[in-house]
Amino acid sequence: MTYKPAVAQTNKDTRPFWKKFSKDAAPTANIFMRPIQFVVLPLVFASLVGGIAGHGDLKALGRLALKTFIYFELVTTLALLFGLIAANTVKPGDGGISKGKNYTVDTTQTFTYALWINHLTPKTWGEMMGGSGNSELLQVLVAAILFGCATALVPEDHHKRTILNLCDAVLNVMFKFVDIVIWAAPVAVVFSIANVVASAGGLAVLATLGKLVASLYITCLIFIVLVFGLVCLIFKIPPLEFLVAMREPLVIAYTTATSEACLPKVFEALQAYGVSTEVTGFVVPFGYSFNLDGSTLYLTLASLFCAQAAGVEKSIGEQIVMVLMLMISSKGVAGVRSASIIVIAATVTQFNIPAWPITIILGVDWFMDMMRTLVNVMGNCLAAVAMAKWEGEFRKELIAEASEVDGAVAVFDKTGAADAVVVVSKSD
Repeated sequence: MTYKPAVAQTNKDTRPFWKKFSKDAAPTANIFMRPIQFVVLPLVFASLVGGIAGHGDLKALGRLALKTFIYFELVTTLALLFGLIAANTVKPGDGGISKGKNYTVDTTQTFTYALWINHLTPKTWGEMMGGSGNSELLQVLVAAILFGCATALVPEDHHKRTILNLCDAVLNVMFKFVDIVIWAAPVAVVFSIANVVASAGGLAVLATLGKLVASLYITCLIFIVLVFGLVCLIFKIPPLEFLVAMREPLVIAYTTATSEACLPKVFEALQAYGVSTEVTGFVVPFGYSFNLDGSTLYLTLASLFCAQAAGVEKSIGEQIVMVLMLMISSKGVAGVRSASIIVIAATVTQFNIPAWPITIILGVDWFMDMMRTLVNVMGNCLAAVAMAKWEGEFRKELIAEASEVDGAVAVFDKTGAADAVVVVSKSD
C-alpha cells in the first residue's frame, strides 16, 4: 500500500471581489440604522404621552381617535383592493418562475389570538423594549396610551406639568440626536443596496423579478394620485405644497426603506407645516401600526404573486375572502418583527398556496420596501394633516394671531411652513 500524505483542506473564498466586499461590508449600514432604532421607543412614547396628556379633553381625544380609525380603515382597505386589481391585471407571477434554491422561510409564527394579545399588552419595560433589541411597537403604544390617560386625569398641578415638560424635552433631544446620526445615512444606503444585489445573485436575478417590482411601483404611484389626491381634494390640502413641506421625511423614507428612520423628521415637518402637537402626537404613532398603506397594498399583490408563481388558480371569490382576511391580519400583527412575511406566509398557507415563492420575493424585497415605506410615510403625514383640518387643529395659532388684528389675514408662502407665515393688515 502506498502512503499518501494528507493534504490540508483550505476553505478558499472563491467569490468575486465585488460580491465578497458587498457582503462583508454590509454591517457598515448599522452605523446609521442602530442609532435610529434606539431613538424610536422614547420618541413614540414621549410624543403619544404628550399628545394625550396635553390634550386635556379626553372626550375630544376620543372623537379624534374615532375619526382617525375610520380614516385608517377606509384608506388601507382601498390599498388592499388596489393590490388585488394590480395582481389580476399585470399577473406578475406568470412567466414560469422556477422554484430555484432550497431556501427556508420561518412560517412557524402565524397569526393567532394569543400572539396578538402577547404583542398588545406589555408585562415589563424590558419586554416592551424587546430582549433582542427590537422594540414591540404595539406594546409601546398601549403603555403610552395608559400612561398618557393617567397623566391627563391628574389635576392641573406641578406633577402633570413636569411630565409634559419631560416629554417635550425628550422629543427635542431626540430630534437633535437624529440630526447628528443623519449624516451617516448616505453610507448606510450605499452598503445596503450593494448587499442586496450581492445576496440576490447579481443583477441578472434581479431582472427576472422586475415585473413584480414594476407592478408595485406603478400601482403605488396610481394609489398616490387617485386616493391621496382624493383626500387632498376632500380636506382642501394643496398637493404640491404638502409634498414640498414633507420632502425631507419622504426622501429619508425612500432611501433608507425604513419608516423608523424618518419618524423624527415627520414630527418636525408636520409641526412646521401647521399641524398641532396634540394631533401629530396621536395620529402619527398610531399610523405607524394601523395606517401602512404601502405595506397593505403589497400584501395583496405579494400573496397573489405566490399563487401565480406556484401555478395555483384562485377565483375572484377566493381572492375577496383573502382580502378580508388580510384586512384583519395586517392589523393584528402590527409591530411584530418581519410582519409582512408572517402575514403573507399565514395567508398563502390558509389558502393552500405553496410558500416557496416568498423566498424569491425576499431577493428584491428591499427595493420594493423603498416604495412601500414612501407610501406608508406619505399616508401617515397626509392623515395627520387631514385629521388636523377635520378637528380645526391646523394652523390654529396662526389663525388666532390673525384674528386678533382688525382686518388682518394670515399669509403663507408656497412651502406651507409655519415659520414662513406673516400677518398683514388689510386696513392699510
